[in-house]
Amino acid sequence: MKNEKIEREIGDLERYIQRKQEGIDNLIARYGDGVRPAWVGEDIGMDMANIRYAQSQIEKLKAN
Repeated sequence: MKNEKIEREIGDLERYIQRKQEGIDNLIARYGDGVRPAWVGEDIGMDMANIRYAQSQIEKLKAN
């Protein structure tokens, strides 16, 4: 039972990472890599931080 819960949590985190990465990709496709509104860079930065946090959570779950 515990393994099923961990696998489900890992799956949820992986889907979360995928959604965040798609959001980043969409912003880059829309606004490019050059000069863009400040909020775009902020959103990308926040999404990247959330991805790193989710990845660290996956590593912790896999270690258990």
